[in-house]
Amino acid sequence: MSEEDPSRLDNEIELLTAIYPDQAIYTPKSRELKFIQEHATLQLRIPDTYPESGLPDVLGATDSSRHDIRTQTKTAIQALNLPEGEEALDAIISAFQQVVLDRLETSSIGSAKSTKSVKGTKDVDPNTKKTVIIWLHHLLNTNKRKLCLSPPFSGITKPGYPGVLIYSGPAAAVNAHVNELKAQNWSAFQVRFEEEVEWRFAHGEGVREVESMADVESTGQGQKQKEEFLKAVGIK
Repeated sequence: MSEEDPSRLDNEIELLTAIYPDQAIYTPKSRELKFIQEHATLQLRIPDTYPESGLPDVLGATDSSRHDIRTQTKTAIQALNLPEGEEALDAIISAFQQVVLDRLETSSIGSAKSTKSVKGTKDVDPNTKKTVIIWLHHLLNTNKRKLCLSPPFSGITKPGYPGVLIYSGPAAAVNAHVNELKAQNWSAFQVRFEEEVEWRFAHGEGVREVESMADVESTGQGQKQKEEFLKAVGIK
């Protein structure tokens, strides 16, 4: 194992616990990571060689009703086709969250909630405005970056690790663009904020690409908008 591996893992764990301060718990001695979300639990064992080679093993996975969902979680992770040699914990957690969400949406309660999802294609009042914040495991591919910059409304994109997208404009147009992005092959794709409200950006109209989280934070206008962003990306 190279000397850089421990620092890479340490940095990844530090970022992960910043994103999920009360949900991600790492035990260095056993190299086990536990993630808890509303009673749903994911437990991973991290190989000594990770992240240089090998991927974390799923030791356990249960939904909020304590049902065993290890098989579904492993299948979801395999579908990501995660490359060895890259940090993958956030993508794995995202896959687990999606499995838990899918199970909720198949229940009667979850089905009622799912009508509010951006997946819906029902008619939307043309005067309705909407803002979404999307969290990506990474945004590196040139074509994907161009696609993220393409919509005819306002927003901000931050490429790299992690990728962050903020869009604000007519609800129907925002929904259509989010659905178009979801159809791409992402390692992880999470809509972390979604409200029928219009945000204003310091750069004005159009979608602008910035370099860092600090740049994203500084391009917004108003304290409430800033707080919603920090909460969505797990910084506050």
